[in-house]
Amino acid sequence: MYRIRLATFDVTNTLLKFKIPIGEEYSQISKLYGIQSDAAQLNAAFKRQWKILNQKHPNFGATTGLAPQTWWASLIVRVFHDAGYDYLDQKQLQAISRHLFKAYSTKVCWQMQRGTHSLLENLAKANVQLGIISNFDNRLQSILSDVGLLPHFNFVIDSYSARVKKPSKGIFNLALDHVKHLDILPEQAVHIGNDLHVDYWGAINAGWNALLLTKKANLSPEELKIVNPNDILNDVREAEKHILEPDVVRFRNQF
Repeated sequence: MYRIRLATFDVTNTLLKFKIPIGEEYSQISKLYGIQSDAAQLNAAFKRQWKILNQKHPNFGATTGLAPQTWWASLIVRVFHDAGYDYLDQKQLQAISRHLFKAYSTKVCWQMQRGTHSLLENLAKANVQLGIISNFDNRLQSILSDVGLLPHFNFVIDSYSARVKKPSKGIFNLALDHVKHLDILPEQAVHIGNDLHVDYWGAINAGWNALLLTKKANLSPEELKIVNPNDILNDVREAEKHILEPDVVRFRNQF
């Protein structure tokens, strides 16, 4: 059993969450430009178009030559068209896109999960190195700074800038490179995130430990078969006892 010396976190729905659902935010912003829209329709359209654009231009366009703002502008147009607002002219859509991109670049749209500050402070006091590994665009550091979290971290890796995303082993190796002066082994690292395949299995396949932030009820019977129940967190604050009290959960005994 190894003492944990490095803990990395995902961001969206792990350390931060949206203040209001995406569809509601899109609807509220569109009203500022004289457009009445249905939040539920926009939310459903967002989920569909997110998948489509990620297949066509993965990692926010990092490998297909798109800048993040261009990627998001394309997504927002697709969302409004998909939701039935294809009559909007380009000027309206461009204005909405710029507004949304700027809003999501700051704390306007984000809030911290409860207990995040105290969790990070307690881990740092125990000499645990802290990092971010997130499938995110290059606004991530400015967002973390705006919400007051950036000073807690030794490094921040966004997938767009790194040109590699989770669950690739490469992004976890990149995190170890940031602390290579400390000779931290993969077995001494743990990643905490909310996605079973991207965060949990991505970390395990890289030789790391992993904690999955979710409710057991959210996992299918098949998914429960491939997750160590001891690795499931109901609340991100529970990560502290798993990391600082290794007898609570014995890492590296996945199956």
